[in-house]
Amino acid sequence: MISRRAAALLSVLLLSFGFAVGLAVAQEAATTVRKGTVTTKPIHGAPAQDQLRPSVEDDDASHVPPMEEIEPSDTDEGAGWESAVQAVPAPTPLIGEEQDEAVNRINAYFNGITNLQGSFEQVDPNDKRSTGRFYVQRPGKIRFDYAPPSALRIVADGHSLAIEDSDLKTVEKYPIKSTPFRLLLTDSVDLGRDARIVGVESQEGTLAIALEDKTGDAAGRIKLSFNTGPELALKEWLITDAQGLTTKVTVTDVVSGRKVAVDFFTAKDTFQPFR
Repeated sequence: MISRRAAALLSVLLLSFGFAVGLAVAQEAATTVRKGTVTTKPIHGAPAQDQLRPSVEDDDASHVPPMEEIEPSDTDEGAGWESAVQAVPAPTPLIGEEQDEAVNRINAYFNGITNLQGSFEQVDPNDKRSTGRFYVQRPGKIRFDYAPPSALRIVADGHSLAIEDSDLKTVEKYPIKSTPFRLLLTDSVDLGRDARIVGVESQEGTLAIALEDKTGDAAGRIKLSFNTGPELALKEWLITDAQGLTTKVTVTDVVSGRKVAVDFFTAKDTFQPFR
């Protein structure tokens, strides 16, 4: 089984493009490399505040200054807030042909990606923030680089996926087909075929789709949001796990069509010891 640490990373980053809504783990072998040694393992309420107590030292009401009368206002101050809230249009659920058209547009967006790269910011349920860069070369290759102080990197070379930790000097490898990356790196993306569509909604300038694992083997949900315009563009995603905890990931500076070196998606086999 994929380790808990690896699963946590995959559930956040592999969902980044909306293909992986759960970890479908096959009964295959994964190679873990630790400091040059190769081993094989199966894949698989806020605290109460002190109450304010009145002083008993001086009970004389004559020492209490008289309160000024509050003149009632002729204007309902709450009306302004209610108007502001009502002025923001709620998302419009899409059903039937409108939903099908939106899903096809999202599929076309992902299927149109060959080379893509950009920055990401991740905010976990504890409000811990991580940043980094991601790179995609479809089909088959992807890379996530966490910015310091994180020492993690995730690389898929078209055959296997590696999770590298330069602090622990470890490399964990898994077959791509045993990870949610199989959905991201496939030749043809079809969300309606590969996931259960919970709902699709549109708002001014935004299109969103909520997905769940189609097999029902994995609990949780992901909601992808796109900026709409002449072209669709991935904006952010929200991942909610079985416990109801949500992680938010926002992407920026996304650039398509920019190529990288062939060996850019090659994972390490081992970490050489310091000399």
